[in-house]
Amino acid sequence: MTTPSSLGAVMDLLGPPAPQHGGTADAWREIESGLGFALPDDYKTIVDAYAPVCLYEHLYLHHPATERWNLGRWISETVTAWSEVDWDTDIDGDPRKVLGTAELRFGTPDGLTPLLGSDRGETVFLARDRAGSPLLFAENGDEQFFCLRVPFAEWLRRYVSGEDAVGPGSGIFYPGPVKFRSLPRTPQDTGAVWFGPDRGM
Repeated sequence: MTTPSSLGAVMDLLGPPAPQHGGTADAWREIESGLGFALPDDYKTIVDAYAPVCLYEHLYLHHPATERWNLGRWISETVTAWSEVDWDTDIDGDPRKVLGTAELRFGTPDGLTPLLGSDRGETVFLARDRAGSPLLFAENGDEQFFCLRVPFAEWLRRYVSGEDAVGPGSGIFYPGPVKFRSLPRTPQDTGAVWFGPDRGM
């Protein structure tokens, strides 16, 4: 469950939202209808506020209501790609042990659903444990999974603060304000770079 403090803390770090998109509610309903379950409210709030965007030139947030960098299409393509991997062998941090499943599934209520990725090979997934409580799995690009029992907003706060959000030793701290690069919503867009508020570092 997301607490107001975790969402507020990361948005204080990120700063004022980008210009809003139209048709967001319908776009979210379409994605969630296809998945068969709701995505976290804090995740949707952050995506609506800033996406499509690249943070620090490597962490990508897609948006559900844009032509390019479209979240629904990215989730579908990512689910397909991960579903084609042979997961018969043991893997570090095997999510099946936490989820209580014999098979590693993607894009299902009892499996892993991708929320975002990076060009460092990292992918963050939403999942639910045996009791039905939401949690996150961060995969570091080397088929090592790390279970994090935190809301998405808290995970993102840790990531942009340089903490180990994708496993031990994964944190990279970038001093100064958070850097954003908007991603083109249509083929005609050129994108822009902006920075969050001064963090006093």
